[in-house]
Amino acid sequence: MGRVMFLLDEVEQLADACIRAQRRSAATREAPHPVPPVLRVMHDEFHQIYLTGNSTYADENHRLRPVTPSLLGWQETPVLAGDLTGRRYRRLHPGRLGDIPLSGPGHNLLHLIQLGVDAGWSTFIVDYLDGTVIPGVGRGRFSASH
Repeated sequence: MGRVMFLLDEVEQLADACIRAQRRSAATREAPHPVPPVLRVMHDEFHQIYLTGNSTYADENHRLRPVTPSLLGWQETPVLAGDLTGRRYRRLHPGRLGDIPLSGPGHNLLHLIQLGVDAGWSTFIVDYLDGTVIPGVGRGRFSASH
């Protein structure tokens, strides 16, 4: 199992953008069957983890990188896919590690994110366990388990 953290306010902005993009495409009827918005845990060709969305809004410029706390505040910290999953990956092959639906039966990730923001928490946490990504929010001083 591995854990990675992202800044909660940036994740909230990304989630809101994905929802707005879905509403826009539904209003203009661009897609016959709109895809529910999700946050995606991905890795690039160098195996570095990032968080993005599945909307057209979440392109190359909207990759949230993991962070860790330091004496200077939150610092962007590269996390390799193998460190999160415990598996080896071939070079130059980007990929998806998992999707986190923003809403669905029995859960509402937007509500969880908003509760964390309202409580003054600073991190969006993704745990990776047996091929599954598990979201959460927190205050921020978590150690990554390998």
